[in-house]
Amino acid sequence: MTTRVAIGGIFHETNTFAAPTALEDFTVVRGKELLDYCVGTRTYLGGMLDECELAGATVIPTLYAEATPSGLIARDALDALLAELVERVIRAQADAVLLSLHGAGVADACDSIEDHICSTLRAQLGTQVPVVATLDLHGNLTGELADLCTGLFVGRLNPHTDQHERGTEAARCALDVVDGAPRPYTVIEPIPIVMALTATSNPLLSEVNALGACLEADPDVLSARLVHGFAYADLPHMGASAVAVGATRDAAERAAVAIAALVWDRRQELRLPGLSAEEAVARAKTATPPVLINEYSDNTGAGAPGDGTHLLRALVDSGTAACFSHIHDPETVRRAADAGVGARIEVRLGGHSDALHGEPLTAEAEILAIADGKLRVKSEMGRGEPIDLGLVCTLRIGLVDVLVTSGRRQTLDDGWFIKGGIDIESYPIIALKSSQHFRAYFQDRVSLVITADPPGLSNADVSAYQRWRLVREVWPITSDATYSPTRGRSLVVSSEEST
Repeated sequence: MTTRVAIGGIFHETNTFAAPTALEDFTVVRGKELLDYCVGTRTYLGGMLDECELAGATVIPTLYAEATPSGLIARDALDALLAELVERVIRAQADAVLLSLHGAGVADACDSIEDHICSTLRAQLGTQVPVVATLDLHGNLTGELADLCTGLFVGRLNPHTDQHERGTEAARCALDVVDGAPRPYTVIEPIPIVMALTATSNPLLSEVNALGACLEADPDVLSARLVHGFAYADLPHMGASAVAVGATRDAAERAAVAIAALVWDRRQELRLPGLSAEEAVARAKTATPPVLINEYSDNTGAGAPGDGTHLLRALVDSGTAACFSHIHDPETVRRAADAGVGARIEVRLGGHSDALHGEPLTAEAEILAIADGKLRVKSEMGRGEPIDLGLVCTLRIGLVDVLVTSGRRQTLDDGWFIKGGIDIESYPIIALKSSQHFRAYFQDRVSLVITADPPGLSNADVSAYQRWRLVREVWPITSDATYSPTRGRSLVVSSEEST
């Protein structure tokens, strides 16, 4: 009899310092729409679909909802999405459930939407149906999630170019359990570290991943990964962790503790340098072009508003030719669309969300292009995923050609530049808002990457945020924080009996 697998998820990375997230902020796909959304993509869901097809399993697409990172999810939005997801999963009468989750989702009165999603499903499905989830490596994880899921498969890389492989792993685990393989054990080992968004090309993180691969050479270790945590949240359980899935509890514990110990011992290597916007531009002007400046601190991919003006202002004031992607400013886009290509308008661009990200940039702008922002990602960071940035316009302010958008999303490749009529090879400086994910496409296309970290809601300095709910000492917020391995014992560990 053909194995039936239900696939879905609710995916959100919540910056608790940012503006709240409503139901209308989510892109929601249901049933066949879900298949159209992710088939052939380098995403977690795409990997799940490919592995199920390879195994000859029948996929029942349920519901998948995702929103650009932002603030606390409204509780009515979470409740509505979860109720529909659960109803569709129950109706599927599946042999296994595969979920694409983030790990850093937070809603009103719900510190972990992932725990809530999985506990609600477990209450309906019982303990026998395998529930396996993929997780972004920027999750803030609790021990409960290990108990609720048959397996947790965490992304290894940042930028997240291995999503497809993680989806494949998750599907393989679920299918094996349905076929009679012993259920694995999952251990979550907390590490008292708060990490900024750091590329896994960092020497320490490269070694961590090499250690994980070595540990996974043991047939008793299905997965051994570092979860970096998500620093832009005020939660009791915020921070890094090691997650291991093993054939035995001991194998999973040993793998998780080995990763945690390595990271803790060399944590000083996780500090990230950052320049002011003006310093970054000054350095770029003396470097061999093309140079890329990334505005780390106003990364919509980490929940920041995307309308910060610090870097744009520094570029305009410098008198240097550059292209910039992008400023989120729906009102300016509307005015540009009304005026038309070739017109000149006075703008108060960006700086509308708060004072932290800079004042609006007041200037005369020439409208160079107006286009729709629909495209499919061509970066290996989610290749094939459909994205709609709404209406996009290109404004020339001084010597800077800047994209302005009605939607929020970080720049992953040159797709929106092309939409806006910009050939990035024609500019000595390329500027964009992103912390690390841009590297998957741009790193090898420029001579130098320079990081600007002016004030914002996703700063590299993770000690810059007031945290009222953090209940433990974590490095570097507390410089003398200590770590003692728990071997998962202080957390809930999944077992054959409980899952």
